[in-house]
Amino acid sequence: MVLELVVLGVGALAAYVLGSWFPRVVAGWRGRGLGIESVPGPAWAAAAKVDTVVLDRWGTVTTGKLKVTTVDPLEPDHVRNLRWFAGALEHEAEGRLARAIARIAPRGKVTGFEQVPGRGVRGSVDRHPVRVGRPDWVGMAERNDLGVVVGVELDGRPLGYLVVGDELRKDARASIDRLAALGVTPVLVSDDTARNTEHLAESCGIERCHPETAPEKRARLVAELREQGHRVAFASSRPEDSEAQAGADLAVGGDGSVRLRDLDAGRIAALLSTARGVVAGSRLSGPLAMVPAVVGFGLAVLGLGSVVIAAICALACLVMAAAVGTVSVVRAENLSRT
Repeated sequence: MVLELVVLGVGALAAYVLGSWFPRVVAGWRGRGLGIESVPGPAWAAAAKVDTVVLDRWGTVTTGKLKVTTVDPLEPDHVRNLRWFAGALEHEAEGRLARAIARIAPRGKVTGFEQVPGRGVRGSVDRHPVRVGRPDWVGMAERNDLGVVVGVELDGRPLGYLVVGDELRKDARASIDRLAALGVTPVLVSDDTARNTEHLAESCGIERCHPETAPEKRARLVAELREQGHRVAFASSRPEDSEAQAGADLAVGGDGSVRLRDLDAGRIAALLSTARGVVAGSRLSGPLAMVPAVVGFGLAVLGLGSVVIAAICALACLVMAAAVGTVSVVRAENLSRT
């Protein structure tokens, strides 16, 4: 009987240890398919408790890129010229705005390129002088479109307007709905104007947003949310947000502890849901894995056991721990997709 008890005790202890870390192993394996690349052990517990996630505008509900939403020439038959000359010139510039405009035309022969801080860019495209920038800089009237309005001048005469805005992820609203289904409140922070930020938030179903938010304001926002009793995750890839991430319960992206393939809000929802499965699995695996050990102990006390039966019960403890941990993680993962 002593040998039987030893076998059962070793099996139960091994199952308890297995149950505490096996869900993390399953989550790491399954998470790679969801784009969850790296989550330190303690971060799983922190992620499971998150009830508020602060989303930087870039890369969470947007693709992280801008796109030209409107091409509006002053003369209807100048659409092609407007796209060509503006796009060709912007190929020489840097920044998200320049890359968005550059995508509407192939490269051309550009000479004399110059970037004018706070105004725009100028140069010659196929020997034609071109300026692209603030409408008032190129002698055009201001417009009140959503997004960034850019004026284009060709050969010293206004050619037309381009409007550049955020490129919204196709599944942005569905991703925000998934966060809401988990009981997680999304908060959008943006460096854009109030009008553009509110429009972006409305487009993807976010009720709370903070426009024109500088890095130090973001850190204060995180501190205020935590003072209100919220468990906060901050998702951003920008180095400027390191202070805000350091003050959050969970830092996602950038220099944060959690690394994802990208900061898609749907991927963040999968992370938080999977984390809840990890914690639930770790909590349940140990106690449930003890059931076969209790059965084996009872049989041994009643004189109905044997070393073989004790070994089978010990093995059942290990199987139970692994099964409970796996089911908890997979179930949570599936819930995040609904």
